[in-house]
This record gives sequence, structure tokens and C-alpha cells, in this order.
Amino acid sequence: MLVSFIKNFPALLIRRERVLVAGDLHIGMHLRLREKGFYFQKATERMAESLLDAYKRSGAKSIALLGDIKESVASPPPAEYRELKTFFGAIAGIDTRIVKGNHDGGLEKVLANIGFKVPVSTELIIDGAALTHGNSWPSARAMVKRYLVVGHGHYALARNGALEKAWIVAKVTKLASKKYASYNKNIRLITVPSFNPLITGSAIGPRAKEYLPVLRNGFFEFEKAEVYDIAGKPAGRAGSIMQLIQD
Repeated sequence: MLVSFIKNFPALLIRRERVLVAGDLHIGMHLRLREKGFYFQKATERMAESLLDAYKRSGAKSIALLGDIKESVASPPPAEYRELKTFFGAIAGIDTRIVKGNHDGGLEKVLANIGFKVPVSTELIIDGAALTHGNSWPSARAMVKRYLVVGHGHYALARNGALEKAWIVAKVTKLASKKYASYNKNIRLITVPSFNPLITGSAIGPRAKEYLPVLRNGFFEFEKAEVYDIAGKPAGRAGSIMQLIQD
């Protein structure tokens, strides 16, 4: 296997290159929740500790962050700046690459201001995996790889009266030829859960495929996609899970 889920962590490992992939950190989100009366002490420190734990347990040698690093869409307020500095201070010294998400306006300037100099791009190709945030179309180069790894969707599994983070793995369809002259007919789309513990996600339901352009336009088959829980165990196909919700 080129990639594998990290058991009980919303992160995966690109095995040969030993790259830990996590996304949708939304650093500073707890500050917005605080305004509504919900307090989460040391939320940023704990998320950084969890990422470092996954990094060590997986035997990774580097980290790739899959977009929506910060909560603010544009320039962050001073309090969020401090949270970003805390987080990146905790992982300083680790080889890190970042893919920009739709919340990451001005991210390069923010990182420079807090003294964290890392490559920032809209897409990463690592071994046979293409990494992009998921809110926009992947490149033609990405579509010839073995895996397209995205975030943005924040998918969750409704089970036993509760929601839990979930992975989705989907096969490509012939509709991809409408946009891509060439693509890997065996490519798999993998959606990565949010790494932020305050974000469980949205239940896999009838509107779930609307979150990602490649699902919304049928380029990957959503109803037959395999769903996995946070432990990496199969939970059924998306279409069957949606039917349970409707029933």
C-alpha cells in the first residue's frame, strides 16, 4: 500500500516517503467558539501534541498539512496570530509542507510574520499521491497519480446516535474525461477528516457530495464509495449509509 490510515488519528501516512498528512486544522476556531460561551483550554497546544503523537507513532519523517490551516479566511486577528505561533512553534524543526485551503488567505505572510518558513503551494505531488485541499479542481498532473488526497469535506459517520470522523475512498468514473484528457483509471479519491478535535464533521448524507467539485460533478463515484471509521475499519458504502439516514 502506498498510503495507510493512522489508527485512531485523522491522518494518513504516505508510506515510502514517510510523510504524515493531516488537514483542516482551523487553528483559532476555539476563539470563535469562546465568543459564544464555549471554552476549550489550551486547544491549540493539545492539537499540536496530537499531531506530534501521530508523527511519532507513524514513524513519519515529515509532515504535509492539507489546507485550512487557520480559522480566519483573510488576515487573522492578534489572538489567532498567537495561536498560530504556538502551534508552529510546537512543530518547529520538523520538515513541513503546506497546501493552501480556502481559509488560508495571506497564509504565506502570516507564516513569515511568526517566523515559520515552509513551502506553501496549492497542490503537492508526493510519490504516487497528489495532495490538494479539495475545494477546487485538481490539476491534470494530479489525476494521473494513484491517489488524490483531499480535505475540505469534513465527513462524519452517523452511528449509534452520534457522529464520528470518517474517511471516504472513491473510485474514478468515466465522467472525469469531460475535464481531463488523460487520467489514471485506477486512481482513488481519499477524503481526510479534519484534524481539529472540535470539528467532527457533517454526516454522510444526500448533500455530502456537494462539498467537493470532483464528487459534485460525478468524477468520482460517491454512492459506491467505501467509508471507514477513525480506527480504519470499514463502515459500509456511502449510498447504504445515506439510505439508513433517509429511512
